[in-house]
Amino acid sequence: MKWLFGIIILILLVVSERFRKFAGYFIVIGIVGGSLIWGFQEYEKNKSKSKISSAEVILRNISFETMNNNEYELTGRIVNNSEKYTLNGLQLRINAKDCANDDDPHCIVFAEKKEYIYITIPPGQARDFKKEINLYSDQNLENKLVWDYSIEYAESK
Repeated sequence: MKWLFGIIILILLVVSERFRKFAGYFIVIGIVGGSLIWGFQEYEKNKSKSKISSAEVILRNISFETMNNNEYELTGRIVNNSEKYTLNGLQLRINAKDCANDDDPHCIVFAEKKEYIYITIPPGQARDFKKEINLYSDQNLENKLVWDYSIEYAESK
């Protein structure tokens, strides 16, 4: 049935000049409409990331506990210091480094990962969280594993 419809469209494109114009206008309108919808979705997505700045979100008591070979449990508390927006999640950038000691400036990055934490925190409140992360690394740790993390963006609706 679909192939029959396709054949009819192709015949109309070859035979009818008016249908070719219609098809051309239809394609242009479809492309413009699709671009507008995509642009609006991107705008809304970026707007939700700019309501709460990363400076208004505080991470406290962050710890990384070993679960299995490359699996770790990230726990801590997130504080939403925004005065009017509810935090709906945040993106963390996590670096695991192989260091001789905590102050070693020549650490080797063992793994780098982005983790999204789905959490709802009203303005001026805090919530504890727990997140399992997997580093997917087959490297052998030679020294001490040192963690570094930062907030990439906070999201609200």
